[in-house]
Amino acid sequence: MSKPNEIGKSHVLDVYNALKHYLNSDSMESYSVPVQETVKFIVGLYPTIRSVNNKFETDKPDFNPDLLLTLHNKDKAKLNLFYIKRTAAIQPKNLGAKSFLENYFISQNLQENFNAYFNKEYELYLQSIMDFRGHRNVYDRIPELKKKVLACYPKFEAEINPFRRSFLFSLREYCFQLMKDEFNNGSIGIENAFKELMMFDTTNIITRYTEENKCFGVEKWKSNINIGQGIHIYKKGNDTIGIRSGTEALTIRFKFESGPTSSIKLATSYEYFPAEDGIVQKNLRSIKLFEGLLEKHEQINKKDDSNAVGKCNEAMIYYRTLKIDPKIHQIDEKEFQVMLESYSPYISSKTLLNIQQSSKKAVEKIDEYLQGKYQDYHIESIQLVADSYLKDRLDTSDMKIILKVEKRYVEEDLSLKAISKSNAKITVKNPGAGSILGPQYFNIGSLTPVTDEVKVKFNQKQLTYRQSLEVISEALGESLQTAKQKNLKKGLIAIRGTATTIITNYVKDKSLILEHDVINGEVEVYQKTPSTIQTTLRWNEKQEELSLRVKSGKGKQHGWSSVKLVCEYKVDV
Repeated sequence: MSKPNEIGKSHVLDVYNALKHYLNSDSMESYSVPVQETVKFIVGLYPTIRSVNNKFETDKPDFNPDLLLTLHNKDKAKLNLFYIKRTAAIQPKNLGAKSFLENYFISQNLQENFNAYFNKEYELYLQSIMDFRGHRNVYDRIPELKKKVLACYPKFEAEINPFRRSFLFSLREYCFQLMKDEFNNGSIGIENAFKELMMFDTTNIITRYTEENKCFGVEKWKSNINIGQGIHIYKKGNDTIGIRSGTEALTIRFKFESGPTSSIKLATSYEYFPAEDGIVQKNLRSIKLFEGLLEKHEQINKKDDSNAVGKCNEAMIYYRTLKIDPKIHQIDEKEFQVMLESYSPYISSKTLLNIQQSSKKAVEKIDEYLQGKYQDYHIESIQLVADSYLKDRLDTSDMKIILKVEKRYVEEDLSLKAISKSNAKITVKNPGAGSILGPQYFNIGSLTPVTDEVKVKFNQKQLTYRQSLEVISEALGESLQTAKQKNLKKGLIAIRGTATTIITNYVKDKSLILEHDVINGEVEVYQKTPSTIQTTLRWNEKQEELSLRVKSGKGKQHGWSSVKLVCEYKVDV
């Protein structure tokens, strides 16, 4: 038990025993002054106490009030006790990740779904750390991985913090998805959790003490929740979900209890969710800071870096969306500023100005797309998504927007691409050769036997590096040549990803929307096109095409490594 938990338990038991002494007309002098003052405060609130019980007398202490009073009229009063130093904030409960949905959101099914996802992501998190160390064994599972990670990292260090943030982000995103579905289905689970964790039906007594263990004061706290204002859910930062009614909000933050292999807890806390004018003022300050960065821009490269162009485009479209509607809640208000500050030095002022100008057209296209899809909607919140957080290989989103459509939450994933030519190729995916023909993409077999054979021949120097890639590309082309149209379309949809794509030509100030699940017309396969290590697919009367180029994961100079497919989508804006 942690020290705060020990202090809390001791306070509850001391107040319980002191109150029993008081009810029996016995002296309370053996107890500390803060405990005595707490008992006097309770008796002042409830002068007709008949008996008292504490939660540690029950089978499930975590799901009972600290004290349960029975009054002379046989009514019951639930009390929660807080023992806090001076003016510090209340620290509510820490919840267990693998039980909170069942215990508070009253859904075993939700908990089972979350736990299955959790186990998969936790194993991936541990594997990622061992990959980083260069000691991964594909046959290791969670128990073995935990031992190895703990041996390397007894505590969190800066070099593995990105893996922690990514893992916690993925848990938050999936949990929000589950809550969104529950909200849309009219479930009472979210409201129940909100009431329970906000201690809606209990009397909450805060005892404040000083360094000398003197009583700083005793007070009653009760939230001013008006459930009639409705319940809303939201995201905050990297790893937090919020539930609110009006401006009264409860936040639930995913965190490690201590080190890299410790259990995952959910820390709950209370916050004030700003009213609309507060959100607007905060966003206007964010916009002003962003525009200040634009004014101070200086280039350090002689020519534009393509990755920097893409990142600045993402930040600019986010900025433009916020500037048009500053009532939108930002999930992370610093990310778009950090992105611009990090990447803008690698592009020219002219390119940055073009991207800023073209972002208007891009946002108009996004609005046009949403109007056509939902007619009546408003954007609740907006977030940028870092590349390292995209665990789902079909998720290519750069920006997520949460909409309210007919009192339902809808999340739209948007992939934001920037090009400088009307006819350009955009890399949309880099899947492994072993998965490209499998069920995740085209679902027509596997290239693994081919890549395994080629690896052996390459290591025996029977094939050169280029010849190895050509053999694999030829096998891929032959498989796709004989595939059915439904499989080709399935693969193309998967490669293009689940996110709707907004392609912006920032030189000509034009934008195009591509919906991920629409493949028009017959798909044609062209082997060894435009080179011997590429296979090209064309559709929509040859107006659209995707090229799959075989390459080694680490490049020729590193010898044999995992084989990837660079998937380049050709578009005409």
